[in-house]
Amino acid sequence: MAENAAPGWMDALVRETVYPAEKYYTGFSSVKAEKGADKSAVYDRVQQNARIAAISSIQVSVEQTIERYLQNAQTHGSVATTDIMTSRAKSHTSIKDVPGLKVETWENPKTGEISAFAWVKTSDLSNRLMRRIAVNIGKTETELRNVELLIERGEKVQAKNSLTGVQTLLDNIENDQRVMLCIDPSVSNDDLSLEDTNRLKERYRALAAELKNGISVYLNCKADLFSSPYAALKSEIQGALSPVGCSFVSNTDQSDWSISITAAAREYNAATTGKYTLYAVIVDATIAITKTATNQLIYENQLSEKGTHTHNYDQAARDAYQKISPKISAIIKEQIAQ
Repeated sequence: MAENAAPGWMDALVRETVYPAEKYYTGFSSVKAEKGADKSAVYDRVQQNARIAAISSIQVSVEQTIERYLQNAQTHGSVATTDIMTSRAKSHTSIKDVPGLKVETWENPKTGEISAFAWVKTSDLSNRLMRRIAVNIGKTETELRNVELLIERGEKVQAKNSLTGVQTLLDNIENDQRVMLCIDPSVSNDDLSLEDTNRLKERYRALAAELKNGISVYLNCKADLFSSPYAALKSEIQGALSPVGCSFVSNTDQSDWSISITAAAREYNAATTGKYTLYAVIVDATIAITKTATNQLIYENQLSEKGTHTHNYDQAARDAYQKISPKISAIIKEQIAQ
């Protein structure tokens, strides 16, 4: 085509004839560039507008089909009423990317008007969506296996984070299936990969249920306050870990993590100034964190904290325990989040 010759799609009648609505989704945009305007930016804008118009036509078609489907509860081709159309049909079916969408532009040399035409053939779109579904199913298989491996290694925090990505992949698959079903009534269950998708959804739901209770922790905490137990340390640590998804079990076999804390208070000194005596105590704590799935000791260290009080050594020890408790909790959070 000569550079200055108007393409056929500039004529609305030609667009309707060559690209009939029953076989194509199209979009047209035209704008006259203002004097001094950045021509490249104008071209980008008019092309984007044409793409948006084409995508909007698909969006409208899909939403109308879903609405009719819900009203009539009808069988769509060879596919009966399924979750694809009903489970989230009332939510917005997102069409952000249209594979195979082509765009052409033309500038009228006489008027300076820039026009763009976007189009995609329905059958080509359906085939490309089918291939994209197959690719995303493969990605989902891989991600689910990664989640399973993370759980096997006791890394539930990472597993839970990874499962969010799996949900996004499944949403994308279902979205493409719904679009395919709406634009091409002839698609079959095999075309939509329904059996594979349902199998992946079942695996996802099983893993989500397993991770729902969060991280299981066996906490063995022995804190000594001058030959008396200091039970508050264990309670304070449990209180700090619970909001981050930790639940506590009674034996190591049920746990993802086994945590052992041994702490004891010792007198440091007493300094008298005038009528007042300042008692000082050191609390030494040994922390050991084991990943139960692999029986791997991932952290072992000692931590010390000084506490003071004007009443007696007991109160000074309590002050030291209150200072050391959040530090122990922070160490545990950091280690089990890795």
